[in-house]
Amino acid sequence: MIFREVQKFTQWWVWLILLLPVIFLLSVEDPNYNFGTLILIVIIIFFYLIELKVSVNSQGIHYQFFPFHLNSYIIKKNEIEKIEALKYRPLSDYGGWGIRYAFKGKCYNVKGNLGVKVFLKNGSYVLFGSQKNKELERALKQIIQQ
Repeated sequence: MIFREVQKFTQWWVWLILLLPVIFLLSVEDPNYNFGTLILIVIIIFFYLIELKVSVNSQGIHYQFFPFHLNSYIIKKNEIEKIEALKYRPLSDYGGWGIRYAFKGKCYNVKGNLGVKVFLKNGSYVLFGSQKNKELERALKQIIQQ
């Protein structure tokens, strides 16, 4: 393993948005809100479980966006055309965070605005949001040169 990064939704504002409705519903003394509170708690647990795992080894780049991907996927090093570490705008470029689709590619991100765009030989690309984008770029360039 040359590189490994695991990211979760840790932004304070995400958790504030998720927790405020629960706090409100818990403060209301109406039994009709119990079901809504339960649903919100399940959504919060779901967000807590979400994680983006990206790793690089001699075969290529492995990624998993759990719980949407139950298994890891791989982009083999011979499928990669080029790699570019970059700063991007999640909202305006991809419509936010998560698994996003663009005209010629996909984006996997959970936070921040740094990433690595992996251009594939088939003309598409995959952008991986990364808090360690320069390290990820270096690791990918290293395996491609082997």
